[in-house]
Amino acid sequence: MKEVAPPKLYKYQSCNEYSFSNLRKGCLWFSKPQDFNDPFDCDINFEIVDVTQENLNLLFAHLRESAQDKVGFDKVYLRDGKINDVFTENAIKFSLKATNQVKKQWANIGVTCLSENNDDILMWSHYSYGHQGFCLEFDTSYSPFTETGKDNLIKIHYSDSYPPLSLSDILHKELPPLPRNLLATKSSHWSYEAEWRLFSTLSRIEYSYEKAALTGIYFGCNMKENDKANIASILAGSPTRLHQMHRSNDKFKVISNEIYSAA
Repeated sequence: MKEVAPPKLYKYQSCNEYSFSNLRKGCLWFSKPQDFNDPFDCDINFEIVDVTQENLNLLFAHLRESAQDKVGFDKVYLRDGKINDVFTENAIKFSLKATNQVKKQWANIGVTCLSENNDDILMWSHYSYGHQGFCLEFDTSYSPFTETGKDNLIKIHYSDSYPPLSLSDILHKELPPLPRNLLATKSSHWSYEAEWRLFSTLSRIEYSYEKAALTGIYFGCNMKENDKANIASILAGSPTRLHQMHRSNDKFKVISNEIYSAA
């Protein structure tokens, strides 16, 4: 079942010519998964489950039907009229090959990453150049977060192991969960990100958002004054609210207070 997006999502940014240009144009950058810093991201494997005798028999019949040398096929994969261990091992390889073919269809997909939180100190450290950057706040009731008929906003799920994939689904070519599992499952090491993802059919492209979607910008607690002034200048006249992050005096956290509206 599709998860309901929270009313606000956040995107951490460093201060550079690209992030300022995107802010000026009102667009998000959709990266190619191969550009991510996590080699597992969007390129995970699967645990093949439901390897029952019934499904192995179905797979055997399917592969034997397409084999040119059926007698030779039987010699390799049958023993005393029953499927042998060699076929069982190859069944797993066949299943993984089938999933990899589906994965290749998603090679050029574009992704932009967002978070449910705007106050995570690790996110500020990792994605905003040591709290020197900024964080965009989006209202998810606007485009591109609500595209009619498109399932392009997905919540990330975190796990210590690869997701399962049923051999029965592979046999019947029922693989709709595969792309979602591939694109929306990450190691539990990343769970602090509380991530949601927007997808596009192409990667390394810009995608415009509605002006009203950008409801706020949070300045990192170490952000330079000239960068703050630059953003305020870019957003002059817009309804976007500007906020300043501060280090807490008694806890390992950052807190915000509103500075003013850019309008």
